[in-house]
Amino acid sequence: MFSKRERPVGAVAPATAAIFREAIDLAAPGTEKVRNIVLVGQDGAGKTSLAEAMLHLSGKTSRMGTTHDGKSNLDYDPEEIKRQFTISTAIAPIPHEGFKINVLDTTGSDDFLGDTIAAMEAVEMALFVVDAVAGPQIMTTKLWQEAERERLCRAIFINHIDRENANFDTIVDTLVNQFGQRVGVVSIPIGVDKDFAGIIDILRMKARYFKDGKETVAEIPAKYAQEAQSARDKLCDLVAEADDELMMKYLDGEEQLTQEE
Repeated sequence: MFSKRERPVGAVAPATAAIFREAIDLAAPGTEKVRNIVLVGQDGAGKTSLAEAMLHLSGKTSRMGTTHDGKSNLDYDPEEIKRQFTISTAIAPIPHEGFKINVLDTTGSDDFLGDTIAAMEAVEMALFVVDAVAGPQIMTTKLWQEAERERLCRAIFINHIDRENANFDTIVDTLVNQFGQRVGVVSIPIGVDKDFAGIIDILRMKARYFKDGKETVAEIPAKYAQEAQSARDKLCDLVAEADDELMMKYLDGEEQLTQEE
């Protein structure tokens, strides 16, 4: 991995992180209502598609842009359209429940890694996008190490769960083995591959189904009940370990932490 003084071929100038921060600050006054998140991961994991989906669902765009047809709202540079992957960082402003979330969509190419690292230096959180078939790859590990150095909050989004040969459980096991026992599941897919129908929301302990752009919330199917409870128990353990007050509550026997906690 690269130190702060060493940048790879194709790296940006050291001032780039400051430029990102300035762009973020200008985009939204009142920083108490602003969150800055960078999407990182291997090329082809679907970072731009995820950002496009966020933009569309928030109402910021009338259509969901795609990279394969050259109509992405974020990958609009002629070279990006030609190569069909992100080269330079783009900022997607997402409004959500009174907050403004600046989502930085970055490249997963080793040739332009300096641009991604600069973006990571300007935010508070990194969302790692991992392919449900290929799993975490070399770039994922490099950027995870960089996020640790920057002391960023981290979350993982397992993408392409509806693709052939997708395996959620295997990918989760790989992530735990690679990044440690502090990786906890907050949602479980209902089916994979062509059978993917929705998710089990571990925080709210509800099933959420998606069809034709509409969401339906229901009780958790019996076949997923035990898996969901086990995932919630582990999540409560992890939350308690990270917070002394919650840890004392947990040790006193109040094992069921609330949704807010």
